[in-house]
Amino acid sequence: MDVSVIIPARNEGGYIGYGLMMLEKQTFPGSWEVIVVDNASDDHTGDIVREAFPWVRVIEEPVPGVQRARERGRLAATGNILAFLDADTIPSTQWIENGLRHFRESDIVALTGPYLFFDGRFRDDTYAYLQRWLFFPFSKYVAEQSNMSLAFFANMFIRADILAHELHGFDTSYTFDGDDVETATRLSWVGKVLYAQDMCVKTSARNFKKNGLVCTVHGHFRAAREVSQRFKRAHVRIST
Repeated sequence: MDVSVIIPARNEGGYIGYGLMMLEKQTFPGSWEVIVVDNASDDHTGDIVREAFPWVRVIEEPVPGVQRARERGRLAATGNILAFLDADTIPSTQWIENGLRHFRESDIVALTGPYLFFDGRFRDDTYAYLQRWLFFPFSKYVAEQSNMSLAFFANMFIRADILAHELHGFDTSYTFDGDDVETATRLSWVGKVLYAQDMCVKTSARNFKKNGLVCTVHGHFRAAREVSQRFKRAHVRIST
Protein backbone atom coordinates (compact mmCIF):
# COMPACT_ATOMS: atom_id res chain seq x y z
CA MET A 1 0.00 0.00 0.00
CA ASP A 2 1.39 3.41 -0.96
CA VAL A 3 -0.58 5.70 1.34
CA SER A 4 -2.80 5.37 4.41
CA VAL A 5 -4.92 8.43 5.22
CA ILE A 6 -5.72 8.48 8.96
CA ILE A 7 -8.51 10.66 10.37
CA PRO A 8 -9.14 10.73 14.14
CA ALA A 9 -12.75 11.60 14.88
CA ARG A 10 -14.66 12.28 18.08
CA ASN A 11 -18.27 13.42 17.65
CA GLU A 12 -17.62 14.60 14.09
CA GLY A 13 -20.65 13.12 12.35
CA GLY A 14 -21.71 16.54 11.08
CA TYR A 15 -18.36 17.42 9.50
CA ILE A 16 -16.43 14.32 8.47
CA GLY A 17 -18.39 13.61 5.30
CA TYR A 18 -17.10 16.67 3.44
CA GLY A 19 -13.48 15.55 3.59
CA LEU A 20 -14.31 11.94 2.77
CA MET A 21 -16.19 13.02 -0.35
CA MET A 22 -13.05 14.80 -1.59
CA LEU A 23 -10.85 11.85 -0.70
CA GLU A 24 -13.10 9.66 -2.82
CA LYS A 25 -12.22 11.89 -5.81
CA GLN A 26 -8.43 11.78 -5.45
CA THR A 27 -6.42 11.77 -8.67
CA PHE A 28 -3.57 9.73 -7.16
CA PRO A 29 -3.07 6.64 -9.38
CA GLY A 30 -1.37 4.46 -6.76
CA SER A 31 -2.82 2.34 -3.96
CA TRP A 32 -4.25 4.05 -0.90
CA GLU A 33 -6.70 3.58 1.95
CA VAL A 34 -8.62 5.77 4.36
CA ILE A 35 -8.86 4.89 8.05
CA VAL A 36 -11.27 6.76 10.31
CA VAL A 37 -10.56 6.21 14.00
CA ASP A 38 -13.75 6.68 16.00
CA ASN A 39 -12.45 8.04 19.30
CA ALA A 40 -15.24 7.27 21.78
CA SER A 41 -17.87 9.31 19.93
CA ASP A 42 -21.34 9.86 21.36
CA ASP A 43 -22.90 10.86 18.04
CA HIS A 44 -22.34 7.54 16.19
CA THR A 45 -19.60 9.01 14.00
CA GLY A 46 -18.33 5.55 13.14
CA ASP A 47 -21.75 4.28 12.11
CA ILE A 48 -22.36 7.38 9.98
CA VAL A 49 -19.11 6.78 8.10
CA ARG A 50 -19.75 3.05 7.66
CA GLU A 51 -23.16 3.70 6.14
CA ALA A 52 -22.27 6.62 3.86
CA PHE A 53 -18.72 5.59 2.90
CA PRO A 54 -18.46 1.78 2.93
CA TRP A 55 -15.02 1.92 1.25
CA VAL A 56 -13.55 3.60 4.37
CA ARG A 57 -12.05 1.48 7.15
CA VAL A 58 -13.53 2.46 10.51
CA ILE A 59 -11.75 1.33 13.66
CA GLU A 60 -12.37 2.13 17.31
CA GLU A 61 -10.19 3.75 19.96
CA PRO A 62 -12.26 3.72 23.15
CA VAL A 63 -9.91 5.90 25.22
CA PRO A 64 -10.40 9.60 24.42
CA GLY A 65 -7.34 11.43 23.15
CA VAL A 66 -6.40 12.48 19.63
CA GLN A 67 -2.86 11.09 19.86
CA ARG A 68 -4.27 7.78 21.05
CA ALA A 69 -6.55 7.79 18.01
CA ARG A 70 -3.68 8.58 15.65
CA GLU A 71 -1.55 5.84 17.20
CA ARG A 72 -4.40 3.36 16.82
CA GLY A 73 -4.68 4.35 13.18
CA ARG A 74 -0.93 4.05 12.68
CA LEU A 75 -0.88 0.52 14.02
CA ALA A 76 -3.72 -0.48 11.68
CA ALA A 77 -2.31 1.24 8.60
CA THR A 78 -0.50 -0.57 5.79
CA GLY A 79 0.78 2.40 3.77
CA ASN A 80 4.42 3.34 3.30
CA ILE A 81 3.36 6.95 3.78
CA LEU A 82 0.89 7.96 6.50
CA ALA A 83 -1.24 11.02 5.72
CA PHE A 84 -3.20 12.79 8.45
CA LEU A 85 -6.28 14.98 8.28
CA ASP A 86 -8.62 16.33 10.92
CA ALA A 87 -12.25 15.28 10.66
CA ASP A 88 -13.34 18.81 9.72
CA THR A 89 -10.65 19.28 7.05
CA ILE A 90 -11.23 19.13 3.30
CA PRO A 91 -8.32 18.32 0.96
CA SER A 92 -8.11 19.09 -2.73
CA THR A 93 -8.56 16.26 -5.21
CA GLN A 94 -4.78 16.39 -5.85
CA TRP A 95 -3.84 16.29 -2.16
CA ILE A 96 -2.38 12.77 -2.06
CA GLU A 97 -0.74 13.12 -5.46
CA ASN A 98 0.91 16.42 -4.52
CA GLY A 99 2.02 15.05 -1.17
CA LEU A 100 3.72 11.99 -2.63
CA ARG A 101 5.57 14.13 -5.15
CA HIS A 102 7.53 15.79 -2.37
CA PHE A 103 8.83 12.48 -1.04
CA ARG A 104 11.00 12.08 -4.11
CA GLU A 105 13.56 13.98 -2.05
CA SER A 106 15.18 11.29 0.08
CA ASP A 107 15.92 13.52 3.08
CA ILE A 108 12.25 14.43 3.64
CA VAL A 109 10.69 12.43 6.49
CA ALA A 110 7.51 14.46 6.80
CA LEU A 111 5.68 17.37 5.27
CA THR A 112 2.94 19.69 6.35
CA GLY A 113 0.95 22.30 4.53
CA PRO A 114 -1.15 25.39 5.25
CA TYR A 115 -4.86 25.71 5.73
CA LEU A 116 -7.58 28.20 4.89
CA PHE A 117 -11.10 28.30 6.33
CA PHE A 118 -14.17 27.18 4.41
CA ASP A 119 -16.61 28.77 6.86
CA GLY A 120 -14.68 31.76 8.17
CA ARG A 121 -15.60 35.40 8.51
CA PHE A 122 -13.45 38.08 6.90
CA ARG A 123 -11.24 38.46 9.99
CA ASP A 124 -10.89 34.69 10.28
CA ASP A 125 -9.86 34.40 6.65
CA THR A 126 -7.38 37.26 7.09
CA TYR A 127 -5.73 35.43 9.98
CA ALA A 128 -5.56 32.18 7.99
CA TYR A 129 -4.00 33.99 5.02
CA LEU A 130 -1.35 35.65 7.23
CA GLN A 131 -0.76 32.34 9.02
CA ARG A 132 -0.17 30.62 5.70
CA TRP A 133 2.28 33.11 4.23
CA LEU A 134 3.87 34.82 7.23
CA PHE A 135 3.19 33.57 10.77
CA PHE A 136 3.80 29.85 10.28
CA PRO A 137 6.89 30.06 8.03
CA PHE A 138 8.49 32.56 10.43
CA SER A 139 7.54 30.53 13.53
CA LYS A 140 8.91 27.34 11.96
CA TYR A 141 12.18 29.09 11.14
CA VAL A 142 12.50 30.37 14.71
CA ALA A 143 11.69 26.93 16.14
CA GLU A 144 14.34 25.30 13.96
CA GLN A 145 16.99 27.57 15.44
CA SER A 146 16.35 25.76 18.74
CA ASN A 147 16.31 22.24 17.26
CA MET A 148 12.53 22.14 17.22
CA SER A 149 9.99 22.12 14.40
CA LEU A 150 6.32 22.79 13.71
CA ALA A 151 3.57 21.09 11.74
CA PHE A 152 -0.20 20.92 11.40
CA PHE A 153 -1.68 17.49 12.08
CA ALA A 154 -4.73 18.66 10.15
CA ASN A 155 -2.53 18.40 7.06
CA MET A 156 0.52 16.17 7.40
CA PHE A 157 2.37 13.30 5.68
CA ILE A 158 4.94 11.10 7.47
CA ARG A 159 7.11 8.18 6.34
CA ALA A 160 5.65 5.17 8.15
CA ASP A 161 9.00 3.45 8.74
CA ILE A 162 10.49 6.56 10.33
CA LEU A 163 7.50 6.99 12.62
CA ALA A 164 7.61 3.33 13.65
CA HIS A 165 11.34 2.66 13.99
CA GLU A 166 12.90 6.04 14.78
CA LEU A 167 10.10 7.64 16.84
CA HIS A 168 8.49 4.38 18.07
CA GLY A 169 5.08 5.79 17.26
CA PHE A 170 3.23 8.73 18.74
CA ASP A 171 3.63 9.86 22.32
CA THR A 172 0.10 9.27 23.59
CA SER A 173 0.77 11.10 26.85
CA TYR A 174 0.22 14.38 25.01
CA THR A 175 -3.32 15.57 25.60
CA PHE A 176 -2.84 19.27 24.75
CA ASP A 177 -2.18 21.25 21.58
CA GLY A 178 1.53 20.50 21.61
CA ASP A 179 1.10 17.07 20.02
CA ASP A 180 1.97 18.31 16.53
CA VAL A 181 4.95 20.32 17.82
CA GLU A 182 6.28 17.30 19.70
CA THR A 183 5.94 14.95 16.73
CA ALA A 184 7.36 17.45 14.23
CA THR A 185 10.33 18.14 16.49
CA ARG A 186 11.24 14.47 16.90
CA LEU A 187 10.87 13.97 13.15
CA SER A 188 13.19 16.92 12.47
CA TRP A 189 15.97 15.15 14.38
CA VAL A 190 15.82 12.34 11.83
CA GLY A 191 15.34 14.27 8.58
CA LYS A 192 13.64 17.23 6.95
CA VAL A 193 10.14 18.37 7.89
CA LEU A 194 8.96 20.31 4.85
CA TYR A 195 6.36 23.08 4.76
CA ALA A 196 4.78 22.89 1.31
CA GLN A 197 2.55 25.72 0.10
CA ASP A 198 0.97 23.56 -2.63
CA MET A 199 -0.50 21.30 0.09
CA CYS A 200 -3.14 23.80 1.24
CA VAL A 201 -6.39 22.36 2.63
CA LYS A 202 -9.66 23.89 3.81
CA THR A 203 -10.74 23.47 7.41
CA SER A 204 -13.46 24.74 9.73
CA ALA A 205 -13.00 28.02 11.56
CA ARG A 206 -15.21 26.87 14.45
CA ASN A 207 -12.39 26.59 17.00
CA PHE A 208 -10.85 29.89 15.90
CA LYS A 209 -14.25 31.59 16.23
CA LYS A 210 -14.70 30.06 19.67
CA ASN A 211 -11.26 30.95 21.03
CA GLY A 212 -10.53 34.19 19.21
CA LEU A 213 -7.25 35.53 17.86
CA VAL A 214 -5.49 36.29 21.15
CA CYS A 215 -6.28 32.94 22.77
CA THR A 216 -5.38 31.06 19.58
CA VAL A 217 -1.96 32.69 19.21
CA HIS A 218 -1.26 32.45 22.94
CA GLY A 219 -2.23 28.77 22.88
CA HIS A 220 0.27 28.06 20.09
CA PHE A 221 3.11 29.72 21.99
CA ARG A 222 2.13 28.01 25.25
CA ALA A 223 2.04 24.60 23.58
CA ALA A 224 5.48 25.10 22.01
CA ARG A 225 6.91 26.26 25.34
CA GLU A 226 5.49 23.26 27.21
CA VAL A 227 6.89 20.85 24.62
CA SER A 228 10.30 22.50 24.86
CA GLN A 229 10.25 22.25 28.65
CA ARG A 230 9.32 18.57 28.48
CA PHE A 231 12.25 17.87 26.19
CA LYS A 232 14.63 19.78 28.44
CA ARG A 233 13.48 17.83 31.49
CA ALA A 234 14.10 14.64 29.54
CA HIS A 235 17.60 15.91 28.60
CA VAL A 236 17.09 15.61 24.87
CA ARG A 237 18.23 17.78 21.98
CA ILE A 238 16.71 21.17 22.77
CA SER A 239 19.13 24.08 22.98
CA THR A 240 19.26 26.03 26.24
